[in-house]
Amino acid sequence: MRECWLSICLAFIATTAQAQVPRPDTLGSVIILKITPLALFDLDNTVQLGVEVPLKNPAWTLQQEVGYGHSAFNLWYSERQRYPDRETWRFRTQIRYYFLKQNRNSPYMAGEYLLKKNMEGKYRSVGMDCATDQFGGQNCAYFQNRRVHLARFVNAFHLKLGWQFSIGNRMALDTYAGAGIRALQVKYVGLPPNSFFNGRRDFLTFRIDTPGRYQPTPSLSAGFHIGWRL
Repeated sequence: MRECWLSICLAFIATTAQAQVPRPDTLGSVIILKITPLALFDLDNTVQLGVEVPLKNPAWTLQQEVGYGHSAFNLWYSERQRYPDRETWRFRTQIRYYFLKQNRNSPYMAGEYLLKKNMEGKYRSVGMDCATDQFGGQNCAYFQNRRVHLARFVNAFHLKLGWQFSIGNRMALDTYAGAGIRALQVKYVGLPPNSFFNGRRDFLTFRIDTPGRYQPTPSLSAGFHIGWRL
């Protein structure tokens, strides 16, 4: 009988100790794989994938996203017709701080860096052997119709507020909104020296073809991710 009571006591102590072992109490303490559905509906469409990993302090996490898109699978018919040979890359790096440590209710603040690259091939009339005159114009020896490769680079920084919560046992919904600044650089790859291309600006979509660096402008970012906790 003494051995029976001893076994019961040991079992109770073991169960109590196991119940007191700390468990992850925040979504930031586990690895989460994510997709961004709204990126497919962007004019510069991308298939966007990401992963969020915890840092040493589980209240802080690092999220990295990579996206690729091509006009061939753009959901907007006008974009496929107007820009048939355009591809887009997106890279987002984000560091987060979670205010609450609750498994199903986690608001956060995040700082984010975005790099977006557009590449597009097109045929345009390019001035060759050009020189700049005293009025800032271009005097070219001749013009040649040739294929040019337009590259647009967008660098942006955002501060965001978001809320990530569980849906079921393994899924998570991550909503966010924020603001920041972004800057644009436009250049043509592969053009010979002393050449000139008269770019243009698409006022409908705010796409700029004229080479150069442009001043930072305000930027907004909002949307949601769908995640799977590992």
